[in-house]
Amino acid sequence: MIILKTYRKRNFFKVQNISFIGLGAMGTPMALNLLKKKYNLFLYDINTKNYKKFYKSKAKICNNYTDLSSKSDVFISMLPDGKALTNLVLGKNGIINFIKKDSTFIDCSSVDYETTLKISDAFTKNSIKFIDAPVSGGVSGAEQATLTIMVGGKKNTYNDAKEILSVLGKNIIYVGKSGSGQIVKACNNMMLGINMIGVSEAFTLASKYGISQKTFFEISSKSSGSSWAMLNHLPIKGIIKTAAANNRFKPGYAAKLILKDLSIAKQMAKKISLNIFMGKKAFDLYNSFCRKDKNNLDYSAIIKSLFKK
Repeated sequence: MIILKTYRKRNFFKVQNISFIGLGAMGTPMALNLLKKKYNLFLYDINTKNYKKFYKSKAKICNNYTDLSSKSDVFISMLPDGKALTNLVLGKNGIINFIKKDSTFIDCSSVDYETTLKISDAFTKNSIKFIDAPVSGGVSGAEQATLTIMVGGKKNTYNDAKEILSVLGKNIIYVGKSGSGQIVKACNNMMLGINMIGVSEAFTLASKYGISQKTFFEISSKSSGSSWAMLNHLPIKGIIKTAAANNRFKPGYAAKLILKDLSIAKQMAKKISLNIFMGKKAFDLYNSFCRKDKNNLDYSAIIKSLFKK
């Protein structure tokens, strides 16, 4: 039996036992990084195939929420959307019914603002601390522990959780009250989606006029048009190592996920009567793309639907 070790000093705590929920493309490398730092992990995922990379590790695979909650005072979730988070926390026999008071729940998923507030309120009523801590940086960032993590919630909870978050990312930024992290994530990913469409248009346009795509990259990557999307997820094969285009657009960040984030941004704008013209256009393009059964391709594969070769 592993005993929880908690040390408190100057309002700071160090936790050895963490329950991690959601072992998809992002969650798995994040959990592995925690293991490398000698945290004792208790794992749960509805897809048992996702346990494969942990069978030879010291992580404990749990079959139910009771096993998770009896071992840990800190919980981290990395789920696909707000529905999954709601089902986990507030569904029938939701995990909120099993977590001990004064525990800390860190949600690293990309979730809509309204759902985040609902989850935050429910945890607060049950004397459980909560922060929304969505991440940016893709699978490569998760693997290299260089994620940017934007945090919403009480400042004291953020301060307590910062050491754990620093194992997962390089830039840990406190934004403000609960839900603030998700607001920033939605706005950030709206820019990412818009930018990927722009990168796709520019590279295709240059190519149609006979410009080598490698040459164009060498110039544009060092010019005013450069961007993180271009440098990390260029939708052209054979130029940068991290491009999904090198592997038939196997998703690091699936098109269906950026569509979800664009939808969140769209709803946020609607609520305050803000016309986000480019955001709406990006949503429409990705929506059309996903409806053509391309939703499980990487978001950079949008270049396929914009132009006919």
